[in-house]
This record gives sequence, structure tokens and C-alpha cells, in this order.
Amino acid sequence: MDQLFARWAEPNSPGAVIAVLQDGKIVYSQGYGAANLEHGVPNTPATVFHLASVSKQFTAFAVYLLAHEGKLSLDDDVRKYVPKLHDFDTPITIRQLLHHTSGIRDQWNLLALAGWRLDDEITDDDVAHLLYQQTELNFPPGDQFLYSNSGYTLLAMVVKQVSGKTLSEFAKQRIFDPLGMSHTHFQDKYGIVVKDRAYSYGRQADGKYGYIALSYSTVGPSSLFSTVGDLARWDENFYTGDVGGLALLAEMQEKGKLNSGKEINYASGLTIGRYRGLRTVEHAGGDAAYRTNILRFPDQHFSVVVLANAGDLTPAALSFRIADIYLKELLRPVPDKPVLEDKPEVTVDPKILDAYVGDYELRPGFIISISKDNDHLAARATGQPSFPMYAVSNTAFRLRVVPAEIVFDDVVQGETAQRAILHQNGANLPLKRISITKPAADRLKAYEGHYYSAELGVIYDVFIRENVLMVHYPRGEVDLQPAGVDAFTTGFPIGNLKFACADDGKCNEMSIDDGRVKQLRFGKISLDPIGARSSQ
Repeated sequence: MDQLFARWAEPNSPGAVIAVLQDGKIVYSQGYGAANLEHGVPNTPATVFHLASVSKQFTAFAVYLLAHEGKLSLDDDVRKYVPKLHDFDTPITIRQLLHHTSGIRDQWNLLALAGWRLDDEITDDDVAHLLYQQTELNFPPGDQFLYSNSGYTLLAMVVKQVSGKTLSEFAKQRIFDPLGMSHTHFQDKYGIVVKDRAYSYGRQADGKYGYIALSYSTVGPSSLFSTVGDLARWDENFYTGDVGGLALLAEMQEKGKLNSGKEINYASGLTIGRYRGLRTVEHAGGDAAYRTNILRFPDQHFSVVVLANAGDLTPAALSFRIADIYLKELLRPVPDKPVLEDKPEVTVDPKILDAYVGDYELRPGFIISISKDNDHLAARATGQPSFPMYAVSNTAFRLRVVPAEIVFDDVVQGETAQRAILHQNGANLPLKRISITKPAADRLKAYEGHYYSAELGVIYDVFIRENVLMVHYPRGEVDLQPAGVDAFTTGFPIGNLKFACADDGKCNEMSIDDGRVKQLRFGKISLDPIGARSSQ
């Protein structure tokens, strides 16, 4: 296990703390790297970490405690407790919030679209104000599963309304104190001093680590702080039921269901699955450069906790690697996956590259655009930046940022490749060339203007710069790449953008879909120039 974490074990590197739990005991625990690079403080099993989305299972547990006391029903309409939430003409139940099937748009994406930066101080009131402004959902409640942090913010509001205590107060009195979790708390004000806290660090463009601030003053989906020792106590409660009872804990681990009756793998703040033949319960988290995971094998009474403050560390994958070591006699063999064998870079005639330039559809709405940069190709996937590729043959090209390879059809000179295969993570995914018509100059001109979203309370400015359509949003600016008729794609936070245009060529509306926020509408408005005065 120490070998798994060797790259983060140096004193000048952030790292992680791990705990391996067997039959209710910590059988191995170790810290790697530094909790604070500025002062050279090492990570130890006593270090306190921000848990990010691992927090959700604690928020869910608080809701279940109230439900089992008869103070609420999981099938209650959330507006019973949060009446300021918009009436969407169909109830959104507490159960749907727990299972991410509510259709409520995600708060972090909404905040980014509204011009917030995640290192701003973000309070419960800030999030609530934005959620109350939403008048549309991503989909009808219960129709789909789509991860939404907003649901757990609303659940924290429910706990406060029903119990008369904030989630931080309720969890301390009803969960942390009874379980002896003396180093655990929900942080509802980012500036609170936390003894033995780990600070988060992410890789910068120069390869060095830089501090990444986290200033959340909001709880529910995130903002729980804890140690591996306290989390061992929490984990053991799933076997003993000392707090809450075993019936409550069993109900909390029941998978959610859609309106169609289809079962999903998500329960209440927990993902229920199988790994190499064994049942698993887990949840990961990531905020700023904190990376966390709790992985439980309930039938083996075995768990792994990984808490990290290095943004390039992957706790979920490493948790399973640790399980591979301890449970190797019980796990089924791993199916062989094809891997990309090492191949040296080769030089390709730039004329050959021309045959590959174009747009290739991986699935509807997701396009990989191949461009040529002198004697190299570059790939840009929908909603992502462009990344250079290097050739390993006349038809095969690899990305350096991820282990992926695109192999194009071999074509004769003068023709263009119509198909390719994307090899990534052991999968072979077909790509098909599609034709995306670049808008004419007059069409681009029709898109220009100011667009207002009442749900965000902000104005976006669409304009042309050097024949490229641009969008200026509060505290940001991005270029738009054509992705279909009146459709464009760009990076976070906007993702996909589509204009609505009439037969006369006028475009008076646009909508945004960035994955966790769908069909966010903006209407074109007329703004008087600064300093203009209306005539009397």
C-alpha cells in the first residue's frame, strides 16, 4: 500500500491519509505527504480533512433519523418545508432529493453560470436565493437520475425546518457526539479555525503544486470535516446500528427507483454496487483539491477510507487497489482489458494529416473535432479545451493528457477519413465523421446581442471577434465552436449553447445545457448605450 502512495509521500508534496478497517478495527493507517506545505506539517491519521461529497451520507442520515421519529415522510413534497421553492406543478419529494432524481438543477453549475467563482465565499443564503429563482427543472421529477448537489442543500433546509436546529447542530448532537466522533463537524462558516486541518493543493501548469482555496459557508452536499479515525466509528455503526438502528441503516442503503420502475445504483448519499463479485457501498468526493472516498464491503466487514489533499490523487481507484491487496483470496479474477502498449512518436507527412481534419460524432450531441496545428493534430471534445496529439503511426494518434488513442481509417491520397476508433479505458468506441456547417457571416451577426436570464439574474453578451462568435458572461469570456444548426459548444461553465431563430433570421433566445443544468433559457434584450439619455 505504501507503494501505491509513494508519489505523494514526499515532505514537499501534499498527499493523503488512509485507514483500512476490518471487523470494526483499524488494521492499518498511514499518512503520506504534507497537510500544509507552507509550514511542512505532515499528514497523519489525526489530520482533519474536508470530505466534499462524502458529506452527503451524513445529511441523508439526519433526514432518516427525523423520518423514523415520524417528524417527516420521505414522500413529503419538499415545498412543505421549503415553501419559497418554485411550484413546478408537480411535487418533488424528499426521497427524490436523496436519490438525485428530483430534476433540480445543480447549484455549483448555476453559481458558475451566474459568474461566481468557487473561491468566493458561498453561503447557504447565496445558494438558496439562486435555487428559489429557478422556474424550470432538468426533467420531470423521478424520470431520470442526474447528480444534483442542490438536492442536498434543500435536505439541510428540511432538517433545520423540522428539527429547529441547523444541520451542523443537529448532526453534532444526534450523530457525532453519540458515536464519539470528536474531530468531526459540518463547517457552516469557512473561516472557522480547524485544528490539524489539511489544506488542499493542485497541480499547476508548471507541474508544481499550488494552494487551492475553499471558502464554502454552506452545508448539506459538502463541508463536513473529519478524520480517518472518526470515519472508522461511522463505518462501524453500519454494522452495529448503535445510532439510528439497523432498520434505518438498511432503508438508507435501498437503491432508488425511477418513475418507470427502473432501479438505479444510487441510494441516499451512497452508491451501491459490486466489485469482482463482492457487494460494495461507497461514495467519493472532490472540492477544490480535496479528494475523498469511503469504500465498504459489507459482507466481509471490510472498509477502506482515503482522504487526500492532493488534487491529482484518485481515492476511488486507490481504494479498490487496497481492497485488491486485502481481499485477493475472495475477489474474482480481473477480466483482461486491452491496454495501449508503449510506442514511440513518429513523424507524419503533414499532407496526410489533412485527411483526418474534421468533426466526428461519438454519440448524439458529443463531438470530437480534429484540427491541424502545423505538423500535429489536436483534438477537442464537446465542452472541453483542445489538446495536442502525437502520432505513433500514419493513422494512430495519442493524447498526452489521458491514455487515449484515435485510429483513423487508412485512406488514399486526396480523400478524407470517414471513420475512426477511440481506444480509451479498455473500450473501443466508433467515431463517425459528420458535416457541421459553419454559420455564414450574416447568421453570426444575427446571434449578436445581450441575453438575459431571470433564473440567474445576469446578462450575457454575444459578439463577434475576428470572425469567431464569443460569449462574455459575468467574470468570464469564452469562444463558441459550431456543433450543428444554430448550436455551439464551449468549455465550462457553458458547455452547449443553442440559439432559437425565426424564419425571418432573427435570433431572440438562446438556451444552455452544461450537463447538470439543462435548458436554461436566455431572452434577447435591448440595452441603451452607457451614457445615453432618453429624449423628452
